Amino acid sequence: MVIGVLSVLLGIVLPTITTVRAAALRRQAAAEATALAQAAVRYKAEYGFWPGQLERKDNLSVKLNQKIGNPDAILHLIVCGPEEFTDDIEVEITDPNILKINDNAVYQAFCTVGPASGSDHPLNPLNPKGIPFLPLTNENDFERVDYPDPWGRPYRLVMGLHPRSVFTVKIKRDDTVIYEKPVSNTVAFAFSIGPVTADRGDNYIYSAGVSP
Repeated sequence: MVIGVLSVLLGIVLPTITTVRAAALRRQAAAEATALAQAAVRYKAEYGFWPGQLERKDNLSVKLNQKIGNPDAILHLIVCGPEEFTDDIEVEITDPNILKINDNAVYQAFCTVGPASGSDHPLNPLNPKGIPFLPLTNENDFERVDYPDPWGRPYRLVMGLHPRSVFTVKIKRDDTVIYEKPVSNTVAFAFSIGPVTADRGDNYIYSAGVSP
């Protein structure tokens, strides 16, 4: 009889614990996505470029990231994340010029130490003031530095660059627009795809100020 009562109690309590934990992880993801977007804005205010817009020329200097379709034209947008995300970005302007980078490129810009931290020049040229923008993982390894969501997957980050107008960014999944966001020269937003393996738009967790 005692075993039966315990089984009933466990049946009641365990789903509640699971639900509470899932909600806590989603709150953590929303807070971390917000921190990432805010870090990007702070970086731009400090250095005049979005994180990832510059890349290392060597251990002491930087250069513009030219991994774009038309290096001579105005850059409209920087999108950061896995290829399946960056390849599905659409922008409502003619001939958009988009810099598509992986998350490592952004986190390298946030590192407080450089790739040659054991040399005479330990500072990161992408962050010469050594400002701790985010609590990064593997910060001492330039190739592995990361900021994963609670489920171990990369956040997606979108940063606007067009200096004179506001335009709409569309995020697609399976040729269906799942989210639209007006973006300007001062806007950055980030999100996690959430706890499920399938990349579903109704499960995305956005940074504060950005609603699905």
